Amino acid sequence: MSNDNEFRRVNQILGASPKIGPFPSDLVFPWILISLFLFFVCYVFLNLPWLWVILIVAWGDATWWVLTGSRPHKFLSKFIPVPRWSRGVYHFSGFHGRLRMELARKHHGQRKRI
Repeated sequence: MSNDNEFRRVNQILGASPKIGPFPSDLVFPWILISLFLFFVCYVFLNLPWLWVILIVAWGDATWWVLTGSRPHKFLSKFIPVPRWSRGVYHFSGFHGRLRMELARKHHGQRKRI
């Protein structure tokens, strides 16, 4: 029999995202794209020295990490358009009300308006 006073063991890794060292693995692919883009812009087109290229690439990667790191929905959900809602009014008559009206029409026939 199990003792009610014992704590239940829970696997701490459940629900956690995979990591490569201290970095989340879902940010590796965007970092590669950001790094390559900034490398081509800074080093190839602007001919900046290596120190500046490394600092700008680190700044771009850090900015992406801050914006999408632990709660990406707070930043990325801004780019999803909000649905357009419109208000409408509809008088609800339940199933019993409609059934009663149909039975009355069949029993009494259609009423003519004058």
